Amino acid sequence: MAPLLALAAIASSAAIRLPIPILRTRMVNMVSTRTRMVNMVSTQLADQRGTLALLDADAMLAEQQFPFSPDELISRAKEFISADYGAADTSLLADEFQFVGPFVGPLTKQQYLDALGGNLNPSAGFPDLIGRQFGFTADPVEPGRVWWITRPEGTFTQPFFGAEPDGRRIETPPQAMGLVFTREGRVSKINVGAVIDRTSGNTAGLGGLFGFLWFVGKSPPAPEYQPYQQSWQFKLLAKAGPLLTKLQAAQQSK
Repeated sequence: MAPLLALAAIASSAAIRLPIPILRTRMVNMVSTRTRMVNMVSTQLADQRGTLALLDADAMLAEQQFPFSPDELISRAKEFISADYGAADTSLLADEFQFVGPFVGPLTKQQYLDALGGNLNPSAGFPDLIGRQFGFTADPVEPGRVWWITRPEGTFTQPFFGAEPDGRRIETPPQAMGLVFTREGRVSKINVGAVIDRTSGNTAGLGGLFGFLWFVGKSPPAPEYQPYQQSWQFKLLAKAGPLLTKLQAAQQSK
């Protein structure tokens, strides 16, 4: 978990000047993603009542005819995590690998590996840090995809990012994580740090490295590193919304 969290320190891909080979790789990945969307299996429902449309996951997973069973995919996902998210065994990564976070990425395989070698490793300040992963499941819609939830926690007992330890215990919000595997069994994409409930934990709703930096008081001065706040535009629309709804209802009643 810890090496992975360091990736959030990389600037967003929009700010990275990419050479032509990397841009070409990005375009190939976009085409590959579009192809995957086309190859997604048809929707089959096990239960439909009102707004409930429960997928028949077993039937859809069988229809995928992926080289690895759901159990095998989940096992490979756990193997990837136990190998420090590929840092300890780079052979687990496909050549077209991408790292995608809420604000960071997509990063290429080389950018990902370079980032893993950085010095913003939360376990340096939180030596007992654990990922607390659970809920592993194979995606019945997207072949080769595995999802899970993580709720990292640890104790701030060592210096981190210039902050002195104070013994407090960090608990990040629950975060959705995901991997996509190729038909050869390598990881082609990892999705990280998507906070599910920003009211949970004690990092002001921030996930990944961003939560650790905020927790120790070392968040960089950028909105993405700060707890969520509504923009003035959003507040204005929220206030105007009810009025516009009433006006629309009045017009329709005429």
